[in-house]
Amino acid sequence: MFIKRRRHMRRGAAVVETAVVAPILVLGMLGMMEVGWAFMLRQTVTLAAREGARAGALPGAEYTDIQSRVDDAMGAANLEGYELTTNINDLGPTDLEVSVTVSIPLDRATFTGAMLGGGSFDISSTATMRREGIDGNNSSSGVEG
Repeated sequence: MFIKRRRHMRRGAAVVETAVVAPILVLGMLGMMEVGWAFMLRQTVTLAAREGARAGALPGAEYTDIQSRVDDAMGAANLEGYELTTNINDLGPTDLEVSVTVSIPLDRATFTGAMLGGGSFDISSTATMRREGIDGNNSSSGVEG
């Protein structure tokens, strides 16, 4: 009889323990997903900046070429609302490097948005590449044969 009574006394303990632990486990799991997503977002922004710099490094490249490549890279991850800056319009015929910066506010690309402080910073990446067809001797011949 004592054993039967003890089982009835502990009957709700598992429910209470689950009610206490489950929110902590769910929050931890969502936090890990959010951090993983942020790392993936960082890689996507880096890739987009590199793709834009590659397009800008080609002879005769224009801003629209860079924008198209960055749009393709960011669109592949369904990311919108990013900012693109480049120095392509300011380059002279002898300038050697093209630079592309892509940034996106974290709250536009995460599950929780600004709820967990996502609006406090941007994820940004800059890629700089040497322009093709330009050498350092102020000539535009590029490769010498």
